[in-house]
Amino acid sequence: MNILPETLSIWIPWAAVMLLLILGSAFFSSSETAFFFLNRDQIAQYAAGTSRQRLIAGLMQNPDRLLTGILFWNLLINLAYFAVGIALISRLGQAGRTGSAAVLSLLNLAGMILFGEVIPKSAAVMRPAAVARTAAWPLAAALVLLDPVIPVLDRCARALRRMFWPHVRRETQLSQDDLERALDLSAALGHDMQAEEQHVLHNILDLSEIHAEELMRPRRHCVTVQPHQQPDSVRLLNLVGTDYLLVQRRGGTEILGVVPLDFLDHRPGLTFAELAQPVVYVPWCATAAQVLTELETRYRRVAAVVHEHGDLVGLLSWEDLMAGIVSEAPSRTRRVLQREPLIEIDTNRFHVEGLVTLRYLAARLRVSLTPEDETLYTVAGLFQNRLTRIPERGDQVTWHGWTLTAIDVTDRGLVRVLAEPVDLLSSDQEHTP
Repeated sequence: MNILPETLSIWIPWAAVMLLLILGSAFFSSSETAFFFLNRDQIAQYAAGTSRQRLIAGLMQNPDRLLTGILFWNLLINLAYFAVGIALISRLGQAGRTGSAAVLSLLNLAGMILFGEVIPKSAAVMRPAAVARTAAWPLAAALVLLDPVIPVLDRCARALRRMFWPHVRRETQLSQDDLERALDLSAALGHDMQAEEQHVLHNILDLSEIHAEELMRPRRHCVTVQPHQQPDSVRLLNLVGTDYLLVQRRGGTEILGVVPLDFLDHRPGLTFAELAQPVVYVPWCATAAQVLTELETRYRRVAAVVHEHGDLVGLLSWEDLMAGIVSEAPSRTRRVLQREPLIEIDTNRFHVEGLVTLRYLAARLRVSLTPEDETLYTVAGLFQNRLTRIPERGDQVTWHGWTLTAIDVTDRGLVRVLAEPVDLLSSDQEHTP
């Protein structure tokens, strides 16, 4: 009659501890799935949301730290769980309950797999945003407790690697030129690769050569709003070709962030300061590949391009970079001005927008760029460099056998150019009576 109460007194305290450990394992397992199931757009929106949402975005800015912390605490809890389970099995065996001990050894493993891993992760996949919001503050506290330990673990890992794998060397990386030659050789040999795929791969490789200033939307083409204003105040503005509103105080240089246009209809009643998403700052000379990496790492949608004195010169968005990758002939002018950057009006005669990059123009006119060209970037920049002033209508410059004539200059400094070969222009002048 006293066997059952005696058995209960053995396993109930230990089972209670095991239950708490399973709940802890479920928390970290579901947190891992929920946080890394969020997409970059959600994380970018969280950066301008509530304090809990901003905490989620902050944790995801350093995913290595987040994943290391989650895996460390989960492993520690799992080890403690199985240690407690083994101790309970040993107690039951000493009490003569070998059958119960055998059953518990199976349930011990099954319980952790089912309730500590499978069910929590499945629930997190179904509701990642809700689970992430619930776990944000406890998870942040757990990471703070682990921060002093992470450097020690890193040093231990390096020491073990040097001790057991001293001869492991980093593999030599292929250079960009090697990759481009491989693509060209693949096409020459007739391998199964669509022309569109080759364009995309070449555009990806070109990201390491193109600078942010070549792709950015210039400052004068950005629509600026005040922090205290609300979306209704921009209804009458011309937003054609605009994806983001720049939130900046009047007369100041501080950038509060950007507001995607799709926020205007879904979040009424909020000011632009409340809707603003943070940006990353990159220098004008940063490559497009570096900007893309920065946006991916920090889960941002827009980079603010600044010059050497720290002033804003333009914005470069995630969408601009993606358009430059997938487009056969990527053009900033087409995105910003909503018109073709280069129009052929006659044989070897073109109308060219001043915003067109020299790289794009050289490709269309089949000329080679010089190191000087790569520092000027645009047709308008070429005119200003040669003339040392803002171009006026009728101004001409010669560029790689082509005569560029300014045929239209607006008050905002926009210029349209007529491009024609030098020999063609000379022939026309000789036949002019």
